[in-house]
Amino acid sequence: MTTIAFDIYGTLIKPYAIGQLLQEILGAKAPAFNQLWREKQLEYSFRQAAMKEFQYFTHCTKMALEYSDAVLQTQLSEANKKRLLEAYRQLPAYPQVPEVLQSLKDQGLEIVAFSNGAHRDLIALFEHAEIVNYFDQVISVDEVRTFKPAPEVYQLLAQKAKADQDQIWLVSSNAFDIIGARAFGLKTAWVRPNPAAILDPFGYESTAIIKELSELVSLFA
Repeated sequence: MTTIAFDIYGTLIKPYAIGQLLQEILGAKAPAFNQLWREKQLEYSFRQAAMKEFQYFTHCTKMALEYSDAVLQTQLSEANKKRLLEAYRQLPAYPQVPEVLQSLKDQGLEIVAFSNGAHRDLIALFEHAEIVNYFDQVISVDEVRTFKPAPEVYQLLAQKAKADQDQIWLVSSNAFDIIGARAFGLKTAWVRPNPAAILDPFGYESTAIIKELSELVSLFA
């Protein structure tokens, strides 16, 4: 059996879909806020991994929200902060996700959700997006109390997957995740809609590069 582990935010789920709510709250400042919030969310997870401290990804998201609010001087009310944080558990999936996941399941592959997100938040997210039933496993970094791209995270995936390590694939749109998985020894499919995007020069190349998720169906046929 082959295991296909999917990164979630940015790969299956639209993190920037929260922009509509930000537009309603912040108007013209919404795009800048959205970008800074996402960048800081990831940065804070990297910092915690490096410092060997751990708080749930939800906390990284909250700290990044507070930072963005302070830097951009948007003066968000506590009520609006709560609305924005709750919206992170109600983001939509990309339109092609259900069909792709079902096609891969029909091929007899193990389908795994593999994320920095807290397990309880992932389940809420998947239920809202109506994709929870496509996953054979939901694996969160909660279990090892660190974040991607720390090797302990990919070790967790290797331990829990039904496939042997040489038959485990990570599918992600995030370059840091692809590099982390390749450094550990997993196969990868980098989702790269922008052909001008490059991997950081760490000396690792993705096993496969695809423009959109639907290409996975033929890749694993």
